[in-house]
Amino acid sequence: MKRHPLRTFGAVLLVAGFISLSAASPASAATTSGTTGLDFWWDKYGVDAAHSEGITGRGVKVAVLEEQINPSLPVFEGQNLRISDKPVCKDHPSMTSTNPDKGTRHGTTMTALLIGNGTGSGGVRGIAPDAEVTFYGYGPDDRPCYPDSATETDMTAWGYGVKLAVDDGAKIVYTAVGMERHEADAPAIAYAIARGVALVSATANPSAADLLGAPITDGGDSLNGVVAVSAIGPDGALQTSADGSPWIIPQTTVVAGGDRFPEIGTESGWDGSATATGSSNASPIVAGMLALAAQKFPESTGNQLIQAMLATTNGERHEPSRTEDGFGYGAAWLPTLLAVDPTTFPDETPLMNKSAGFPTADQIAAARTNGYVAPDRGRSFDQYADDSPTSGFDFSSLVMWAVIGIVALVFIAAVITVLIIVTQRRKARKGTSP
Repeated sequence: MKRHPLRTFGAVLLVAGFISLSAASPASAATTSGTTGLDFWWDKYGVDAAHSEGITGRGVKVAVLEEQINPSLPVFEGQNLRISDKPVCKDHPSMTSTNPDKGTRHGTTMTALLIGNGTGSGGVRGIAPDAEVTFYGYGPDDRPCYPDSATETDMTAWGYGVKLAVDDGAKIVYTAVGMERHEADAPAIAYAIARGVALVSATANPSAADLLGAPITDGGDSLNGVVAVSAIGPDGALQTSADGSPWIIPQTTVVAGGDRFPEIGTESGWDGSATATGSSNASPIVAGMLALAAQKFPESTGNQLIQAMLATTNGERHEPSRTEDGFGYGAAWLPTLLAVDPTTFPDETPLMNKSAGFPTADQIAAARTNGYVAPDRGRSFDQYADDSPTSGFDFSSLVMWAVIGIVALVFIAAVITVLIIVTQRRKARKGTSP
């Protein structure tokens, strides 16, 4: 089975209002306390005002899909953080690390942007500090990740991680690490949409474009139902390409701040901090906005939360309208999102015309009725279904025994040939003896 290695999209940020992106590289060099960048965005988004009203994400289950995390840092003390006991990748069972490598710093920072308490290096204050977070780790990125899945399909780690999170009761799932899209992930994404789970993914940064090994339109963020988040700077501008032109991601759903956010730790250790710019920072910000809205309106589904977000971009209530200039439906905006009751919107995903073309409406409808159905099995395969094995003809077993039989026949034929040659030689020597 062909698997696609993980690729980090880089740091992401969310902006609230203006519409445009600026340069995005995984990190810049300057060490800093890091709070200045967050203070700018928190003020723009009215985060502190929401917190003062008791809207902190309390009771909302959020899943983070990243590589690794250091959960022992001060920024997570007292926060509701759980590390999943189910490895996403069978060859990478460890999801935590104290080594300040790039992947662990990234996963740690992406989680802290949601629930950080503001202490430790970077001083990261999470947008939804009281959310109930479960971290699902792919493990170190030094080799491809093969899902630890019993489904025996070509599902990627992204798809399998989504399924694990849905089974564990997550209301929102977000990631800033991606893989190439794969049609075998469609049932998992359909399963999430059918269960009312909002999916959020960062888009690729300009600095990552040459490393992806695939077009920027071929990521997991291009799947139907997935909120694809791009970054903007304080001026509302998009990031820029190497030639200075705007960095336009066709499948962008919304944009958010992603400029000069604090990164927890440096290559030298966990005590330092640097600033980072890119789309990665925007993913937890948008996920956090949805978590705050989910707390205020607990009866809303993930589909309805997304519908409400698209109808309240750029700081005003309006009919959703998408553009092709890299801004999608506009800048996600917390104050107007919290002012609208999501339950007044249809419980269906508004993101069904994305470039991947899957999951389809039929797959989502089937998931509503049957739960998760693996592509190569004709039965439900989720926590709500019967896990007893299916009966019937096992073609893979036939192939295995056929191969064993062929090998055995070749071996027997070789033995017989050797015996015949030896016998003939013995007869020949006897016939020439005096």
